[in-house]
Formats: sequence, C-alpha cells, structure tokens
Amino acid sequence: MRAVELYQWNAKLGQSLYIYLQGWEIRLRSKLNGFLVWKYIANWPYDERAPRQMNASDRRRLQEARQRQEMQRSVQAAPTSAIVADLSAGFWVSQLSGSYRIPYVWRHNLPRVFPHDRVLDAKDAWAICNDLLILRNRVAHHEPILQLPLDRRMRDLKRVVAAMCPATQAYCEASCSFDAVWRARP
Repeated sequence: MRAVELYQWNAKLGQSLYIYLQGWEIRLRSKLNGFLVWKYIANWPYDERAPRQMNASDRRRLQEARQRQEMQRSVQAAPTSAIVADLSAGFWVSQLSGSYRIPYVWRHNLPRVFPHDRVLDAKDAWAICNDLLILRNRVAHHEPILQLPLDRRMRDLKRVVAAMCPATQAYCEASCSFDAVWRARP
C-alpha cells in the first residue's frame, strides 16, 4: 500500500508543479527570443550570425526546427514565431550555458532576460534553469520526482519566473498547489 501512496503523491507533485514549469518554459523561450531579436534581427533564425555563434548541437536543433516548420508550411522561410515555438526547452536552457557567456556577453546582457533580479548571474541562471529542465522532463515523462529536493527547486522556479516576469509569477502562484501537496507527504 505504501508504494501506491508514494506513486500517487509523485503524480500529484508533478501535477502541482506543472503550471509553474509551463510558465517558466514559455517565459524563458519568450525572453531569450527577445534577446536574440535584440542581438541580431527579428528573423534571427535566418541570420547567419546567430547559428555561427551557437555550439554544434544548438545549430543542429535550430536547423531541424527551421526545416520542420518550412516543410509543414510549404514555405522557404518559416515565421520566427513558429521556429521559436518548435525549439525544445533544452535548446533555450542551453542558451544560458557557459558556451554563450562570451558571444552573448551575459555579464552585461543577462538583465535583458531576467530584468527583475539583478543579483542573478549567468552561471547561477544556467544551473537553476538546467535543474528545472531536468525536473520538467521528469514530470513530462511521468518519472519519479519525489527523491529530488523539490522545495529547493520550487524556490528556484519562483525566483527565475519572478525575475523574468512578475505577472507570470503571480499567475503561477495563484494557480499552484505545490505547497499543500508537498506538506501532505504520505
């Protein structure tokens, strides 16, 4: 019986985190797209400079997203918004990694993504978002999460969402049941 209770609790924890994880992923994608538009051009996926500064894995992911969207739409150049939505959360988190500290000058430009947290640095932003990506993937794939430090992940999640957009954080907070589910540990 204990195994069933833990399984149910794990499922409820995942459910309770989903709204925040969704807000985080959508806001991160939007903020990083905004940064890339600022750094390059509105149609940055087709600007030679953007892929040239990306690591091989991200270049490949961008190229695949472009091709998918062009094929689905039967066009030579898909809208940036379609490509942005097609790119995985992993792609967006990768943009915060150490590979991009110099090309994106994160030391000065990170506030373009996280304007409401001037203490957050690029290394911590990437570490937090990478941990959140792992959590998001475990929730999405119905994997166990109850062994993770979820109270810490939730604090980090609230921090980065608020750092990107206080309105999104307020919406997520009003819709989130994590604290009650976390306290109801069987």
